[in-house]
Amino acid sequence: MNAAAGGGAIANGRCFLALLPDAASKAALQRCRDSLEHANSGAPRGMRWVEPSALHLTLRFLGESGSAQIDYFKHMLPALARALPPVAARRYGIWPNRARPRMLVLELEADAALTQLAGECETHARKAGFAPEPRDFRAHVTLARLRPGCAFGILPSAPAAFTFDTIALMRSTLAQPAATYTELARAALARPT
Repeated sequence: MNAAAGGGAIANGRCFLALLPDAASKAALQRCRDSLEHANSGAPRGMRWVEPSALHLTLRFLGESGSAQIDYFKHMLPALARALPPVAARRYGIWPNRARPRMLVLELEADAALTQLAGECETHARKAGFAPEPRDFRAHVTLARLRPGCAFGILPSAPAAFTFDTIALMRSTLAQPAATYTELARAALARPT
């Protein structure tokens, strides 16, 4: 457990807060993956695709979390579950850059509502004893992990927008060939009016 976290003596894994896509958006993300796989037929040998059931938008990575911190977020999720408009897609991206590719992502527009939600997650993370996040929030969905030397041609245009219907507290377990995610708690987002 991260000693700075102060969440109790027992570590319960690496946790994060995430938005989960609704069924139509999950299907659209799968079509994105299929399109990218088809457009870059040489790249998949250097890629590890994220399974469709694991696609999400991370609002705040928490890291090693104690049982008290997990309980805090289980209690707070309903307060964070407000309505969000559809989130517009910007483009596909290779992070950190094409010279050192590590992730293939779908970059999303962080509108005011999404940015506010991420900010509230940051505030609650600090209240729960986590250190401040040093990086700015970058709205994205990771589609694949990339190995060194994985090259891409021109990436296709991104779809228009996605809808997220759930906020969840997730646990990440590092394993081979890929991390696995376990949902610890969830709250349905309010419906837009």
